[in-house]
Amino acid sequence: MNRVVPAGSTPVNRVVPAGSTPAPRVVPAGSTPAPDCEVFFTGIPVAAFCAVLVGAALTAFGRELADINVLLAIGINLIVVGGAAPTVLRWRATPVWRWPVYGACVGAVISFVVLGISVVASA
Repeated sequence: MNRVVPAGSTPVNRVVPAGSTPAPRVVPAGSTPAPDCEVFFTGIPVAAFCAVLVGAALTAFGRELADINVLLAIGINLIVVGGAAPTVLRWRATPVWRWPVYGACVGAVISFVVLGISVVASA
C-alpha cells in the first residue's frame, strides 16, 4: 500500500512485525521520561478500590477471629497475608496488575492497624 508523504519527511512504519519487539523509546541523556499521566487516572481508583476491598475483608475476618481468641486472629491473619505475599508481589512487574497489588498492600497494612486498635480498645 503506497501512502503519500509530505516532501522532506520520511514515512514511519508503525506496524511491528510478528515475532519482533518494538524499538525502545529514546530519552535524551540526563533527562527522565515523562510520566504517563493517563495511567494514574485509572490506576489510582483501581488501587483505592482494592485497598478498601482487601482492608474490609481482612478486618472483618480478623475481628471475628479476635472474638474467639486474639492470638488465633493474629496467627491466622499473618499466615494468610504471608502466604499470599510472594504471589501478589510477583504481580507488581505486570503493568496491569501493579495497581491492584499496591491497593492490596495498603489495604492489608490499614487492616492490621485497625485490628490492633480495635483489639486494644476492646480489651
